[in-house]
Amino acid sequence: MALPTTSGEHSQGDEGLIDHLRTLVASAVGYFSARFQLAGLESKEACAHYLKIAIWLIAAFFGVAFGYIFICIGGIFLISSSLHISWMWVLLTFGILHFVVAGIAIAIARAGFTKSMFSATIEEFKRDQTWLNTPKPAKKQS
Repeated sequence: MALPTTSGEHSQGDEGLIDHLRTLVASAVGYFSARFQLAGLESKEACAHYLKIAIWLIAAFFGVAFGYIFICIGGIFLISSSLHISWMWVLLTFGILHFVVAGIAIAIARAGFTKSMFSATIEEFKRDQTWLNTPKPAKKQS
């Protein structure tokens, strides 16, 4: 049974081009709004992840800087070796230890780059693509 229409209402079959375009634009705005909200959430997550990587890189930088200083001091003590106790080897060991710590920090930061970012957005786009590629059954006309 058809529903009665008033002067301001149109039945679904009476929609014109403007109404279809308005619906299309509203759907597109809703779609992109949802995608931008999801990207916003994931960008916060990515920011925290890359902040951790930046902290590890800063730690690596300080490790390399201190390692260089200790190796230089160790070289100076090797040259000057005025003491019979070999402090230069201790300083060289500390320098090498700092380089090892820097290498570990670089390896940890490098491993952080392998983590996939924006996985929820990518999965959503894959579902959208699957939905778009799925053939729709033809509507029966009554």
